[in-house]
Amino acid sequence: MQDMITVRGANAATWWSVFVALIAVLLVPIFLTEIPPLLDYPNHLARMDILARLPGDTALAKIYGVHWRIVPNIGIDLAMPALMHVVPLMISGKIFVGLALILPLAGVAALHRSVFGRLSYWPLAAGLVAYNRLFFSGFLNFLIGVGLALLAAALWRSMQERSTLLKISAAAVAAIVIFFCHLIAVAFFGLLLLSLETSRAWQLRRQADWLSKMLKRVALLTLPFVVPAVLYLRAPISADDPAGGHGIVDVLKHYYWALSASPDGLKLYGLMGPFLTYDRLLDSGAVILVAVVMTVFAIEHRLQIAPSLAGLFVGLLAIYPFVPFFLMQTAWVDQRMPILAGYLLFAGTFPIVRPGRTAQLIVVAFAVAIAARTFDVGRVWAAHDAQIADFRRVVRLVQPGERVLVVQAERNADPKAMVNRPDSVRAMRYNDSTMHLPALLVIEHGAFWPLLFTAPTKQPVRVMPPYDALSLPEGELPWAGGLAGPDPATLKWAPYLLGWQEKFDWVLVMHPSEIAEGYRLLPDRLDPVEAGQVAALYRVKK
Repeated sequence: MQDMITVRGANAATWWSVFVALIAVLLVPIFLTEIPPLLDYPNHLARMDILARLPGDTALAKIYGVHWRIVPNIGIDLAMPALMHVVPLMISGKIFVGLALILPLAGVAALHRSVFGRLSYWPLAAGLVAYNRLFFSGFLNFLIGVGLALLAAALWRSMQERSTLLKISAAAVAAIVIFFCHLIAVAFFGLLLLSLETSRAWQLRRQADWLSKMLKRVALLTLPFVVPAVLYLRAPISADDPAGGHGIVDVLKHYYWALSASPDGLKLYGLMGPFLTYDRLLDSGAVILVAVVMTVFAIEHRLQIAPSLAGLFVGLLAIYPFVPFFLMQTAWVDQRMPILAGYLLFAGTFPIVRPGRTAQLIVVAFAVAIAARTFDVGRVWAAHDAQIADFRRVVRLVQPGERVLVVQAERNADPKAMVNRPDSVRAMRYNDSTMHLPALLVIEHGAFWPLLFTAPTKQPVRVMPPYDALSLPEGELPWAGGLAGPDPATLKWAPYLLGWQEKFDWVLVMHPSEIAEGYRLLPDRLDPVEAGQVAALYRVKK
């Protein structure tokens, strides 16, 4: 009996209609706000704006410069400024946000089709993990790279009987493109190809020379990654890493130090990463729905599992406890493993659903779950424009070239609060999407703030003297209390606070209502100018 979620013949048109409808639903929240409230997103927008405006903007060129290097994290830096010659900044940004949302979903559907040899509605259930923890963190390069990796792996699998040279060439081009999106994404692509090829070789194990064929297949897999490997060795990320260049013992010491420094409790909570949005009830419901459906069908022996992807799924979760949170100058490294596993969960399984009431209930349940989660995201995003307007009103007096010190209110006197533990579980659960709104100071005022992303191992934008002495390429907003007299712990996060009165023209406080002293912060050093719900602006007394 034909199962309901397998698509045959003329029904392919229906599948594409459902796929397009799903994409349309998932994209709705993007159109409900001017700037999607993704944590890092405004910072990325500011960098794109700089790249598009330099060298023509002479005022901005006094603060920032461009230095292109081979780094594996500049996909949007290469593509988006070129698009901005045709499409405005905010629309260009939304296009790439949409790509980060949709490409992994398309990759899941394509890989499922190539592995199982049938078009099915089941991988569209991956719409449940389209909005996930790393998406809300604004990791656009990573997610776009993952989507391309899934699509390229599907292409490799579909070219199984084609010319080896053609397959290797296509994979090599894909590997180079994915490398410039994200290093972890290109590693994921390599693991996908390795899993597909070893599984294929295992199927041929009854042949007399199957072992030699398997070794040959694995050896050929190195060819597409020769150029990315050379690029990596020439990239500053491989040369400047603290673990590099000191021998295997120092590398291991650095690795285990990073592992021991991972935030407490984050490992267990991170397993929810693929399903984490704004509503924990909806998140839990999505997890339960997927778990129940897959468990029931597994018990009834109606759950097909692709061995090639199941091994990688298990492997990602197996190494997850042993991967540090911060490694090779990149944060959230371990938290990417559950996200990748979440995509593979839908790409590598196939519940055989017979036509009938059960099938209809499953379809309705997943449709309602996806719609409810997307509606909740849209509800939150629709309210974000009011925060943006409030912020713009507060900073309207800032002039080009002026230096703005941005601090945040201490939300909790507990030493484990977000401001003291920015990578804590609490910070993961309660993501402050306004933390990078000060990047609008760069875009709309041509001003300087210390925390624009300008890490030489990741971005091509550089801070020019004398502003470079005030810049921290990656960091967290310091606590407003540190203005009165920064202690060593605060200076570790924000060294530019030392002598801040002489260095900055303005102080901008995020979430001012949460400061015990209120709007009259340090009256002997600061003159209050404007206050709102999102921020308060003070002029520094000289």
